[in-house]
This record gives sequence, C-alpha cells and structure tokens, in this order.
Amino acid sequence: MNNRLVRFDEGDVIFKAGETSRNMYIIRSGLVKILIEKDGKLIPLIELGKGQYIGEMSFLTGVKRSATVVAETSVLATEIPPEILEDENLGLSSWAVSIARVLVRRIRATTELLGDYLLSSQNHDIQTGRRAEDLQALEISTGKNRPERLYLKGQLNEVSLEKVKSKIREMRLKKVVPLILDFSDVIDIDQAGINFIFGLTKSAAVAEEKILIENIQLIRDKVLSIKGLQNILAATKVPLKHVEKNELLIRQGDIENIMYVVKNGTFSISRHTETADINLAHAEAGDVIGEMSLIKEGTRSADVRAEKPGVVHVIDVREFYNNIYNVPSWFMDLIRGLVQRLRNTNEMFEQFSSKPEEPEQEAAWENSFNIKLDAAHPGVLILSGAMNLPNLQYLVQLLKLEMKRNTPVIILDMTNIISMERECATALLGIYTRLKIRGTEVKIRGPQKDLLFLFKHQSQAES
Repeated sequence: MNNRLVRFDEGDVIFKAGETSRNMYIIRSGLVKILIEKDGKLIPLIELGKGQYIGEMSFLTGVKRSATVVAETSVLATEIPPEILEDENLGLSSWAVSIARVLVRRIRATTELLGDYLLSSQNHDIQTGRRAEDLQALEISTGKNRPERLYLKGQLNEVSLEKVKSKIREMRLKKVVPLILDFSDVIDIDQAGINFIFGLTKSAAVAEEKILIENIQLIRDKVLSIKGLQNILAATKVPLKHVEKNELLIRQGDIENIMYVVKNGTFSISRHTETADINLAHAEAGDVIGEMSLIKEGTRSADVRAEKPGVVHVIDVREFYNNIYNVPSWFMDLIRGLVQRLRNTNEMFEQFSSKPEEPEQEAAWENSFNIKLDAAHPGVLILSGAMNLPNLQYLVQLLKLEMKRNTPVIILDMTNIISMERECATALLGIYTRLKIRGTEVKIRGPQKDLLFLFKHQSQAES
C-alpha cells in the first residue's frame, strides 16, 4: 500500500481524541496544534511543524487517539496507513517494528507510572519521597473486585522475579483458580523475565488453565526484536570481543554507539546513584546489551561487568545500518523520535525523584496562578499557584518566546505550585518532550515534598 500526500486547510481537524483511526502523518509544511479536552473544551497545548510526526502511537499499537490535532495553517503531510507495517514488499523488517512497539508501550507505561507515583503519595513518606530506582521496581497488586487477578507494574527482571514466584505460590496455596497474571503495566523485561514467561507458558498449570496469562504484548514485541537481531547475527559476520572476568564492558556515563549480544558468559548490570549501587539484572547467552544505542547514540545508563570470562558480538550501529540490514529512513526517524521521548520521560523520573536543588530565590504570590520572569536569570520561569490546562496555555506562550530567543536552557521553578490538575502531568510531559526535540534543555525545579503535596491534594483544588 502506497503512502499519499494529503492537504488540510486551516482549521481542519486531522483526528480527534478517542478515535480509533490509525493513520500516521509526517508534516511536510505548515503547522498543527495539539489539543486536550477538558470539561468539554479543547485546550491547545503545543504546535508541531515540518518533519514532525503525529499519530504515531495509534499507528504502531492501535490505541485510541489521546489528543485532538487541528491544522493551524494550511498543512501538507504524508499519510501512512497502518497496513504498511504488514507489507513485506516495503522494506520494513519485523524486528524494527517490534522495537518501535516496545518503545511506544514503554513511553505510555512510564508516563502513566510517573503520574500514578505523584498521585498516590499518601502511601509514602512525603518528606523523603521515593527514588527513581524504587519507581521502576516491580509492584504486584490484587484486583479489588477480582481477587484472583494479579497486576504486575514496573520492571520484570531477575531480582523482581522472586517476588512474582512467591506471590504465585501464595495464591496457589490459597487454591485460587484460575489465577490471572496481568502484565499490562510491565514497562520492561530482561532475559530472565522472558525465560520465566516461556517456562510458565509450557507448565501444566497453564495447560490446565489453572494459571492464565494476559496482556503480554510488550513482552512479545521485545522477544521478536531480540530474535530478529539474533537472526541477523546468525547470517552475518560480526566482530567478536573476548571479555575477562571482572572486566568492565560498559561504563555508566560513557557515550558510545555500540551494542553487544552475549555469545557466552555472564554479565552483571548495575547502576550508581547518589545513595547506593543498584543491581539491575544479569545478561547471559543470547541477551542484548546496550540496545538503545542501536537506535540513538546516548549516555550509558548503567555499568556492565563480566562475572566470568565471556565472548560478545560487537555491533557498531553505523556499520549495522550501512552494511547489514536496511530499514527505511522514515521509519528510523520515527524510532529515533520515540527513543528521545522515552529518554525524556526517564529524565523527568530522575528530576522528580532525585534530591532537588535549592531554589535560587523564595517568592510568594497571592493570585491563583503566576509566572514570574527574572531578567538576571534568563530562561528561569518561576511558577506559583494552581496549575490547570487553561493556565498552562500562558506557560506555553512564554516558552515559545524563550524558544524564539534561542534560550539554550529553560528552568521551570515549580516550588510554589500548590495544586495541579491530573491532565497537566501528561501535558507537561508532552511540552517537555517537544522542547527537547527542538534542542532546548528543560529543567524542573521544586522540592520533592512539595511536588508530592500538590498532587496529593489536587482533587481538593479541583472541587
């Protein structure tokens, strides 16, 4: 199926929130406006222009549209139907599609997890908050009206698997039949988790429908992408690297454009934080290490060290795409954009949950919402009062001015924000992401306890 150029006149609605249409658009000229519905009104949030994608989430995964998009000027765009993902004659490989789908689901899940974390602070110490590592651990909860259903949220890895196995044993001892495992909120999974799922699907308990497994599409997509890469390795000569025991294969903080696939050996993956070293996972034969660099060069987020001598395939990303496998450039641009959005969401995790910087100045306002600019500190916007979607429009207009001035770093000081509507968390993530894509660094300032307070009490402010 061929792509086609489409034109929209000023004011045309390209698609509406809640629709099930799946076409994606690449803007060739003109501007579109992204709007979110609130109390029956459409609130404009941000503009997108030439070269940017709209509708990619629904295109890849079939989820409903999350926003309304309207042509702000005359727009020319390339319309890409979802059927292209299944057309083998158009150059799209299954592993590339699988990677893109994994990214989409992780973006959606991590965004929701961030909102849930901020909104459910009543279960945690407001003074100290939780670290990003705590947010990404696995949580298991039982459905209020479905006691036989276990909801898994977070990262399913070698460490968190013990919690899952223990909970399954506990429920089976209580003779809960069938026991339903819901993986819809799992945002990432390592090889140990994949092996566990495969083993579970072959067990007698699953065969006899004593255990039911639901919503593991992210896991399926990740498996397909890993298998696709391994198939490429099997048919292609790729350099090998011998790694000695205790040798550091990847160092946290380094910038590299290389990915590894373990041929043999065992590797530990750990991350340094301000307070401790966190053991994240282990990698063994067949596992992919540093796969994010396959898509976009960036800073390594963890150390990878050999626990015993091993051998890894060394994949230089530039050589991989130039000489090994062909992926259409438009689809690679889409994947790169998704990776950047995921990284931006993870950065917001870090900013919200790490130790905050002290604000440069204290201020107090009487009005419901204020934005204060300080000429002595260009790019610093000090917010106060109650933030809702209509008020957020004022912030967007000031951000546009800062972008026209080519301000390299924008600081949003939210220390004195006392309440925020639920929709603003998602909207703020969208604004943050778009500014980052356009090359503007964004920092969010405000003590953790204040952020937790404002979300905890948002419902009171809305009423």
